[in-house]
Amino acid sequence: MRVYVPLTLPGLAEAHQAGELGPGPLRAYAVTPGLREWYVSDDIEELEYAALSRAAAASLRLIAADPAAPPRRVVVALDVADKAATATPGVDEATLGQVALADAVRLAVAAAV
Repeated sequence: MRVYVPLTLPGLAEAHQAGELGPGPLRAYAVTPGLREWYVSDDIEELEYAALSRAAAASLRLIAADPAAPPRRVVVALDVADKAATATPGVDEATLGQVALADAVRLAVAAAV
């Protein structure tokens, strides 16, 4: 499963120094059943773009919470085992596509930043 982890530039620098994203649980976004139903599409590329966009919006919220963070969105794309990501319960728009990763993830396995 491809997941998208929202960060700030300082958060990315910390992950780079530690060599991992974590500690868990990590908030991420992915193609979940709720996102599929909300987006009403069977095109996996469109659904993954929707999950990526939700992670980018979450990155903006992280930036807003940290006035010292440069105003640049950061999203790390990771491929994890399906069982590693647990969908966040909820039906509001803020939690659509949100998942939790229980454990830290090595930054070396990132597909993209």
